[in-house]
Amino acid sequence: MGKYEEQMVPIKISRLAEFIAEKKRITSDEALMYIYVNPLYKELYNENAKWWYLSAAALYDEFESARKAIVKHVSNEAFEFYTYCLEKYALAKEIGGLQSFALFKEYQVDDFLIDHYDLLHTQGTEYVIDEIQRLINKSRKK
Repeated sequence: MGKYEEQMVPIKISRLAEFIAEKKRITSDEALMYIYVNPLYKELYNENAKWWYLSAAALYDEFESARKAIVKHVSNEAFEFYTYCLEKYALAKEIGGLQSFALFKEYQVDDFLIDHYDLLHTQGTEYVIDEIQRLINKSRKK
């Protein structure tokens, strides 16, 4: 990470969050969540990309494009299974739903559960929670 990115990105994130909050009519906290779960967030610190040169409006457009590129159709059943697992994991680990959601995003558990829905939904809850924990542990070791 370059010196300029380190200094400029927090300012850009603040301005982008204000822009998003106004544009989408959401709270500042929701706007920050929108930024932090977007795959483009990590690229803001990429020294070669120079994303911090862009205006808040241009960054918003890029974030929207990145978000739309990863949005895939998920059946109602797969989404229900995902949220079921999210809540069961939170209860099993005695953490909040938001913390569970953040872990699932960070370690791509959401993709794992949705991509393997056909197999996993036929298994017991304890088995699925164990698989989720294995995936998180494996990802943490990398």
